[in-house]
Amino acid sequence: MATEIPPAVRNDLDRLRQLEDQLQAVLLRKQQYEGELRNVDKALNELNKLPQDSKVYKVVGTFLLSTTRDEAIQDLNQRKELLDLHLQSLVKQENMLRKQISELENKVKQVLAAGQGGQVQ
Repeated sequence: MATEIPPAVRNDLDRLRQLEDQLQAVLLRKQQYEGELRNVDKALNELNKLPQDSKVYKVVGTFLLSTTRDEAIQDLNQRKELLDLHLQSLVKQENMLRKQISELENKVKQVLAAGQGGQVQ
């Protein structure tokens, strides 16, 4: 006779799936921000190679607007700071989710290994 998974364990498994989905979403956003940060760093590197009086253009919506080299550098540095803050936040979320997942996995394993299945005696 097959053993039925108790409701408490089922709830824990559902919660585990939710946490894993959240972790995947956080990792995806983190990866996107890291890619954007690399692009910002490359752009800053190239801008810093240009002479002070160089003409620089930036994309705003569907328009290409002229700006100064210094303004472009300032805009990119602000964007870089914002991306760094987002990444720090995502790293904290990632660590928290990994900890919750680990704790919940251990709880489920212990309950199943004990053979109690989470049933109240």
